[in-house]
Amino acid sequence: MILAQAAAMLKPLANGLHILGVCWALFVMVLKRRLQYRGDLLVQSCDELLRGVVGLVMLQVYVARTQEVGGWSSAELLFIFGFAMVPLSLFHCFCGNIYQLSGHYLIQGNFDRVLLRPMSSFLQICSDRISIEDLSGCLLGAAVMIYAMHSGAIDEISLLGLLAFCGLILSSFLIVVSVFMLFAALSFWFEDRVGMVPPVYNLMEFGRWPVGIFHWGVQALITFLIPFSFTAFYPASLFVSGPESATPATHIAWATPLVAVLALTIAVTVWRQGVKRYHSTGN
Repeated sequence: MILAQAAAMLKPLANGLHILGVCWALFVMVLKRRLQYRGDLLVQSCDELLRGVVGLVMLQVYVARTQEVGGWSSAELLFIFGFAMVPLSLFHCFCGNIYQLSGHYLIQGNFDRVLLRPMSSFLQICSDRISIEDLSGCLLGAAVMIYAMHSGAIDEISLLGLLAFCGLILSSFLIVVSVFMLFAALSFWFEDRVGMVPPVYNLMEFGRWPVGIFHWGVQALITFLIPFSFTAFYPASLFVSGPESATPATHIAWATPLVAVLALTIAVTVWRQGVKRYHSTGN
């Protein structure tokens, strides 16, 4: 009896480890395939870096004209911007193929192939195209945060703070994945080649800026409905010495892991319901 209960408790952990093992094997396979064309991978990585650098230049030009935004200095804004780049780059690398759900998989009927395999349909779609070159955005984001730290955005960071930072990066990544997973899943009900993901993507820009500078309606939207503020501003505000560092914004930031769990639960539930109502294009 005791052994049966212990086995039941360990089953979710075993399933999780199995999924991680499969994901790692898929990542290694894609990496080996991409490294066969190293020149192409290098060019695409440089292209992603250039895109990020252009965004940083535009931010610097804007801040240089205003000196600060909502009481936040240029160094603090740079740290928030760099923080935002990491979870977004991870999403583009590992889950960017979710953009193709509506057109390529549902309308063209390629989702049938996905359902034939004994593996999560979401993970299969993500693993169909892993963009290694997007990891360059993580490196750029890390470099930007280090530069911002030396520019006075952060006084110091302890080992505990570093662990908290890693946990918040992971939570932010899961929130980004959950939001796009949820809106992509709506394509099971509303079939369209473009889908609802691209319009939602534009809202991510709001999460890179201090929430207090926006209208209360926008604040509510990116905090409670589509929680993009938890992918950059709130978690990053724990580490910068901005005007809200000693206010409820800091306390809200600690809710980032909880928001990630809640968002992922909702997204997975909607995704599973969508898969159940899927019908092949041949019907």
